[in-house]
Amino acid sequence: MKKILAMLAVFFMMLAFNPANAAVYSDVPADYWANKEISAVVSDGVLPLLDKEAFYPEKEVSRSDFNSALLKTLGHRMTTLSETNPFSDVVSSRADYGNILLSHRLGLIYGYNDGTFKPDRIMTKSEAASVISHITKDFKGDVKSLNAFTDKNAVPAWAKLQYAKTIDLGIYVNYPDADKLLPNKNLNRAEAAVLLYKLKEKIDSVKKQYVSDEKVLSTEHLNVTKKAEVNEVQITNQRKVVLAKNIIKGYFETYFTSKDAQVGDTVTFKAKNDICTEEGTLVIPAATTMKAKITSVEPKKWWNKNDKVTVEFESMTLPCGTCIPFKAEVINNNGVLTENRWAKPVGYTVGGAVVGTGVGMGIAAIASQDDDHFGEGIAIGAPVGAGVGLLTGLTTPGRTYKANDGDYVWLELTQDLSIPN
Repeated sequence: MKKILAMLAVFFMMLAFNPANAAVYSDVPADYWANKEISAVVSDGVLPLLDKEAFYPEKEVSRSDFNSALLKTLGHRMTTLSETNPFSDVVSSRADYGNILLSHRLGLIYGYNDGTFKPDRIMTKSEAASVISHITKDFKGDVKSLNAFTDKNAVPAWAKLQYAKTIDLGIYVNYPDADKLLPNKNLNRAEAAVLLYKLKEKIDSVKKQYVSDEKVLSTEHLNVTKKAEVNEVQITNQRKVVLAKNIIKGYFETYFTSKDAQVGDTVTFKAKNDICTEEGTLVIPAATTMKAKITSVEPKKWWNKNDKVTVEFESMTLPCGTCIPFKAEVINNNGVLTENRWAKPVGYTVGGAVVGTGVGMGIAAIASQDDDHFGEGIAIGAPVGAGVGLLTGLTTPGRTYKANDGDYVWLELTQDLSIPN
């Protein structure tokens, strides 16, 4: 009986720890209706986690977010900066700038007649169905397919044929009620995951002009620093893709000081040496330059407030002259160019201690030649001097930031970096 009970206990423990019964992410339980699809799109890099462990399945999806995810589903990566920007509301500093221009070039998701793209506008399920209908092979959807749903009359007139086509293709989502389409509902991330998962499964239904012929040949690894949350580089037949969250070094190209910094100025960094994967593939050649624009300057203030300069990286230029989008942020000192806030207080404290020690010894020497008095002078002078130094360091104005040619900062990629072969 004891053996049987022990075997049963082991069996139930195995069930409890079976990955199939575990939550995929902190907010996607094992029995969540879109568990499988969410796991797949995150694994494929189509829809990212919004923090280290959470997917946020109920968060609504903007036109820009859907566009970026759709491009990845179709195998596309970031375009170069040679594209012409036709949209008045899409600025080059946007992280999704290249994706929006690439979508425009492909004719994937159209802008509006007033010359805008409205990237932050939330997608409805009908709009998503219209996009999928547009990029899939031509055939006329049968509107009778809508009869299977009790809210068929809620489908906008302009979207009836498109919705019918996606239903005929099997690329639609009807949760939580299988009898309803909820066509005017704002699309959320879980629903987008299901649509994109189904689209990838039926990629042969997509028109060839929208599908990239790029193929991932291997996944290699950078080893610039162990601080990096991600170190993977995808090697394809067309480019090297350094995934977001990788970290590289950016060396100042010239002397820089926050004293002369102005909002709108450009700061140029460079790759001092070749950056290669552990497997030996050259990713970023030496002499590559990285340009960042100064977006804010906070001058030093009293109470040890140092100069702070915030920069926004925009582009990378390879030695061959090719310019590509480069989105990264400085990870030193909480993302700004500034001196360590404790450097001056520590320096003043040490200096004060030295001066205090000297003054204490001098007073002791005047008072007496006794070694005990020298010891007392040091014991009193050092802490008093250190205290005065610390107080001075904490209350006086902060320091100017300076960097010489060859000094470096750590840069973390905020989006995938695509480098053409």
